[in-house]
Amino acid sequence: MHRLIPIVLALSAGACVADSGDEGIFVLKNVAAAEGCTFMASETEPGITHGSLDLNLGTGYLFIAQIKSRITALDDQVDQRTVITTGANVDLSFPAPSTLSEGDIADLEAQGLTKYRQLFSAPLLPNGGIADAGFTLVPAALTRTLAEKFAGDPQFEVEALATFTVTGRMSDGDVSSQPFAYPITIGWGQTVNVVGDCPLPAMATVRPGYACNPGQDGIVDCCQDGAELRCPATIDTM
Repeated sequence: MHRLIPIVLALSAGACVADSGDEGIFVLKNVAAAEGCTFMASETEPGITHGSLDLNLGTGYLFIAQIKSRITALDDQVDQRTVITTGANVDLSFPAPSTLSEGDIADLEAQGLTKYRQLFSAPLLPNGGIADAGFTLVPAALTRTLAEKFAGDPQFEVEALATFTVTGRMSDGDVSSQPFAYPITIGWGQTVNVVGDCPLPAMATVRPGYACNPGQDGIVDCCQDGAELRCPATIDTM
């Protein structure tokens, strides 16, 4: 079992070498992590088909890519034909019609927030081997940029499409995945639900949000502590 510690997220594909001539890595889904931000590299794990990212918390979007090997190997070739992933090349777009203007998108592009590489490493065994690899699909810098620009528009939200290719190395060359496209709604109040001032009454029930990041993919009950949001909300222990 793998574990990611929930934290505030900061933030050229090579030639293919699968036996069939197709991509050697196949991206299956975005894994929905269990309690404690755990995942187990099993095809039976649930997936998230459409992401959400809240501007209130300024985090990036964590994507847990479940990947499968399309490389074949004989028993004495397993080590040589194990792929070690090296990262993902990400292209973030905002399909028309979009709430972002052409100028807004150009500004994000100029800051390097729409095309970038995210590094990670995970071994992927041949003959249908499966691995889960987490990486920041949308950088926190983009979230903070949008939050600052649209601070005066509480209804703001935008649909983003993140298309990425996972890359890796095998003993005899580079390996890549098929392009995988994943939609994410970014805006105010996508996950954050402010329920009052901190701390909440002792008997209050608080929704904790997504196990890996309260800023994405689930409702988290928060409380207001002066100018700061506490997510999940703190509860009075007196």
